[in-house]
Amino acid sequence: MTRNNVLKKIGLISKELNLPIYVIRFWEKKINILKPIRKPGGTRYYSSNQMQILKEIKFLLQKKKYSIEGVNLYFKEKNKSNVQSKKKVIINEIEDLIVEIRNTISNGA
Repeated sequence: MTRNNVLKKIGLISKELNLPIYVIRFWEKKINILKPIRKPGGTRYYSSNQMQILKEIKFLLQKKKYSIEGVNLYFKEKNKSNVQSKKKVIINEIEDLIVEIRNTISNGA
């Protein structure tokens, strides 16, 4: 596991983000995209991706003054946009493959 993929406990995340643990737990319940890894004993672990999401949530709530519902809508739209971008990339790759196949067939190979 690389340094970037280290899992961190909620206490460490709380200190790094300067947020009380109860706030992070509240966000877990209310914000759909926030899904830490939970061990059998209930300990929460956050990946670097989840840490980035927490930073973004903090920014949206505290600096941009979004509501919880607004944060959920923001991530829903962001996810939809990411899916559309990925679809466009895949379609472009398929179109390129079709051109390559046609060129190969027309060259008699």
